[in-house]
Amino acid sequence: MTMSHRQSRCNRLISLVFIVDRAGQIIRKAKKRKSLRPAWTKEQDARYRDLVTQLETKGFHVRREELKRGHCWKVVSGSCRSQSQKFIFVDSRLAPQEQISFLEAQVIDDPNLQSGADQVSQAA
Repeated sequence: MTMSHRQSRCNRLISLVFIVDRAGQIIRKAKKRKSLRPAWTKEQDARYRDLVTQLETKGFHVRREELKRGHCWKVVSGSCRSQSQKFIFVDSRLAPQEQISFLEAQVIDDPNLQSGADQVSQAA
């Protein structure tokens, strides 16, 4: 059994597994995709969830998605409002620390969240 690795355009590692049968014919057995995204640590995951909880208590819907990209353009993480709902979209392709930094900036930029965080820190 031999294994061949190739790099695809979308920056994912594709593993192709080939098996040679008794007659010497090559059979393609499986195709596995492995993401090259960095893994989240427990601390990063806990911090991300804490920030999402803070934003959700203030009425934001936080969504982590693969935002679209095209030739010479891409959509970046940001916030928007649809009627009375407020959304924050986080690009899931970003590194974990970049996603956390983005949400921290959103918490700091919102005056309601800032004052709520100050009240909690003063009470402690």
